[in-house]
Amino acid sequence: MLRRFAVRRKGVGTILGAAYFIIIVLAIFNLIMWEVYQYDAYQQLVSQMNQVDQDRISESLEFVYPIIVDFNPLGSGKYSFNLIVRNIGGITVNTVRLYFSNCSDTSSKALTIIEKGAGDNCFTNGFINPGETNHLISVVTTLNMGLVPPDGSRPFAILLATERGRTFSTFYPLTVPEWGGNVGYIDIGPLRFVFDYYSLNYTTNVLTPVPGQQAWIVKPYTGKTPIMFWVKVINIAKDGDIRIKKYSVFNCIELSWSGASGKQASFFIVDSSSTQPGVNMKAYNEEPGYATILPRSPTPTPPQGGIPVVVKFGARSIATADPWWLFIESGYPIYEYLVLMGFYYVYKGQDYGVTIPFVAIRTNTPT
Repeated sequence: MLRRFAVRRKGVGTILGAAYFIIIVLAIFNLIMWEVYQYDAYQQLVSQMNQVDQDRISESLEFVYPIIVDFNPLGSGKYSFNLIVRNIGGITVNTVRLYFSNCSDTSSKALTIIEKGAGDNCFTNGFINPGETNHLISVVTTLNMGLVPPDGSRPFAILLATERGRTFSTFYPLTVPEWGGNVGYIDIGPLRFVFDYYSLNYTTNVLTPVPGQQAWIVKPYTGKTPIMFWVKVINIAKDGDIRIKKYSVFNCIELSWSGASGKQASFFIVDSSSTQPGVNMKAYNEEPGYATILPRSPTPTPPQGGIPVVVKFGARSIATADPWWLFIESGYPIYEYLVLMGFYYVYKGQDYGVTIPFVAIRTNTPT
């Protein structure tokens, strides 16, 4: 009996050993299958993420000049306008939010967020299909964009956020015309002078000062009439502000072919709050806290390269408020002038002085 029992125990041990072996094999198999499943799920997730990234990269929008059209007051402090964009990518873009930031406002009210749907600040028509070149996003807001000056002296940064997480930005207004590949500005060091209709203005002691008259042609103009020139200047450097010095001058050189004497009329910089020579013109103070400052270029970079600042010239001598005029012999003669500007400034703690070949202006010509 003992011998039979021992034989039976031996058979049970064999069966139990085989069962344990099968369990271990099944566990290893399940572990392998679980790892295969997890790896397959990971690969699917990676593929989905790659597809999302590819779709995001495929989004490509451009803002179309003049960016904002059809401005219309609605009453009750609301305004409507259309934002023009074009889709140059290969996928439909869903706009989810718009941001308007006043670059000249340092307060907490500088940013206006415009949501899709309805409300005081909202927009519609945010789906932009591939190939659309003049898509209009309809905006209703409490932000009065009609007060933005056309010379860009108080620009707005506009950002468009998409459902896939891309952002596209521009600055408004864009005052630089499309030059067909030709350079529309002069860069000398960190200074940029843009050639557009609003880059050069003037006022006299009898003209309404704001926003000033375009100074490409000064008319009507008689001798000994005080005049002040307004020049739009941009700091394109991203690493420092520029402080303008009192020696900066707007130098008008007469061309003698029309009977002019060939004299030079030099107009020195005046305080930025000046509006009319001989009426409201203040002497320039180059000390920090008083001087005209050209702020560093923000990020993202504006289309013009930085924030435009109007620099004014009208003084007969350095750091005074004495008005000066163009030399006109008598009556309303037609004269031409070449303008050279001498700009003196402080940049990153160092003094600089440059000569800017700027523009040619005329007096009293009919066109």
